[in-house]
Amino acid sequence: MTASLNNVVTATLLPEGVSLARDNMNVVAVMTSQLGKLSTANRYEAYSQIESVATDFGTSSDVYQHATAFFGTTPNAVNAGGLFIVGYWRGADEDTDATTGVLKGAQVNEVDLVGELQKISDGSFDITVDGGTAQNITGLDFRTVIEASDIVTLLNAEITGATVSYSNLAFVVTSDTTGASSEVSFVSVGASGTYVGELLNLASGTGAVSTDGVASGTLDDETKVDAVTALKSLVNFKGFVFVDKPLNAEAKLLAQWCQANGVLSYDVFNQSTNLEIATTNPVWDIKLSGLSNYRCLFSKAGNRRLATAYMARAHTVNFNAENSALTMNLKELPVSAEDYTQTEITKAKNVGLDIYTTFKRVPKILVSGANDFVDNRYNLIAYIDAVQTDTFNLLGTTATKIPQTRRGVNQIVDSLEKTTRGFVRAGVFGAGEWSSPDTFGDLDTFKRNIREFGYYVLAGSLADQPQSERAQRLSPAMQVAVKNAGAIHKVDVIINFNL
Repeated sequence: MTASLNNVVTATLLPEGVSLARDNMNVVAVMTSQLGKLSTANRYEAYSQIESVATDFGTSSDVYQHATAFFGTTPNAVNAGGLFIVGYWRGADEDTDATTGVLKGAQVNEVDLVGELQKISDGSFDITVDGGTAQNITGLDFRTVIEASDIVTLLNAEITGATVSYSNLAFVVTSDTTGASSEVSFVSVGASGTYVGELLNLASGTGAVSTDGVASGTLDDETKVDAVTALKSLVNFKGFVFVDKPLNAEAKLLAQWCQANGVLSYDVFNQSTNLEIATTNPVWDIKLSGLSNYRCLFSKAGNRRLATAYMARAHTVNFNAENSALTMNLKELPVSAEDYTQTEITKAKNVGLDIYTTFKRVPKILVSGANDFVDNRYNLIAYIDAVQTDTFNLLGTTATKIPQTRRGVNQIVDSLEKTTRGFVRAGVFGAGEWSSPDTFGDLDTFKRNIREFGYYVLAGSLADQPQSERAQRLSPAMQVAVKNAGAIHKVDVIINFNL
C-alpha cells in the first residue's frame, strides 16, 4: 500500500452556504369569493396561462374576465417571471366538508431535479402521516427516473397512508383520510441514506406548506384584510386586486395593511365624490394618511378590470436588466378607455387618482402622483428587499466569517454598492444633484458620489463603536443615499416665431 498524501498535505473543502433569493416583485393576485376550485382549504391557485383559469373557473366567471385583462396586457407580470395568483376571500359563511391533510411542496425545476436525483441510489427521508409513527423511507433508487411522474411512482410505492402527486411544478403529499386528525408532516432527515427532502422541496424551510385537515362545519365570513393576511402566509405576492370592490372603510384598512407589509394594492373608484378634496373621500383620506402603497384608479363605469390590467403592466420590471425601470404614465391597457372633461382630469390629478383616457383617440394612462407614483413604491419595495437579501447572503454564504475589522466592514460596503449599482443600471436611481437637506459624512464626498454615481454608501467608524455593540457582534451603522432617477411625464415647449 502506498502512503497517503494526508501524511504530507491535508485539504479541507469549505462549502459555500446556501443563499436566499430576492422577492419576486411580479407575483400578483386577484382575490375572489367564488367557491369551487378555491375554498378556505385551498386558498390559492397559481397560473401562467389563461387556459388554465378558464378550466378552473369557467369563461363566464368574474375571475376569468380579470384574467383576460391580465393576460391581454403586454407585457404582463408572467412575461417578467411572475405569476398570476387567484386568491380566496371568504366573503360569506362557508359550509365546509372534512378536508385532508396536505403537504404541498415548493416548485422545482424538473430537469435539474431529475439530473440530481439520478445520482442517488439510497435516497431517504422520514415522514409522518395522520400523527402516526414516523415512516422511515429508505433505499429510494432514483437512477432510472427520467421525469417527475417516475419520482411520483417511486414515492407512492414507499409512503403509506398518503398519496403523492405532481401539480404545478410541485410535489404534493395528500393524506388518505379526512378530518381534524388528517395531517402530513414536513419530511425530515432519516437515520441513514442520502437525504432528498430538500431536493424535493418537501422539507421545512424550502417553501413547502403543511396544512392539517379540518372537520366538517361552518366557517364565519372574514374581512378582506383577513383574506390577504391568510394568503400572504402561503405565497409571497407583491400586488393584489379584489374582484369585489372594497367598501370605503375596508379600503383604508387594506391600505394600512399594504403599507405595513410592503405590498401594493390596486383599487378602482367611480363616484364623482371621489374626485373631491374632502376628508370624507377615501381616496383623499388615504393620500393624507401617507398610505402610498394603495394605488387608486378612477373609472366612471366602475370597471375593476382596469386595476388588474394596470397591475399586470406595473409588475413587469426585471431589475437585473439595463434601463428596465418604467413609469405607468401614458401606457396602454387592454380595457376600455373613458372620456373625461378637463375639470375631471384636474380633480383626479389633485386628489390622487390615475385615469385611463384617450389622446387623439389613442388610449393612454394619465397618472396623478398626488399620492406618489406607483413606480416609486414598486422600486423601493424591491430595493429594500434586495439590500436585506444580498447583505444576508454575504453573511450567510461566507464559509468562515465577516470580521469586525475594516476589511469586514468594507465587504459589507462593497455588497451594498453592488446591489445599488444594479438598481442604477435598471434606471431606478441615477446620477444627479442632491437636493435634500439631509446628508451624512463629508459633504463634498457625499455630493460628488451622488453627482457621479447616483448613490453614496458610508460605514460608521469602528473606532467610535461602543464596546457593547462589538460584544453583540453588530456592524457599525451603514448609511446609503440614493438619487431617484424619476421620469419625465410632461414637457413645456417655448416656441419663438419670426416672420
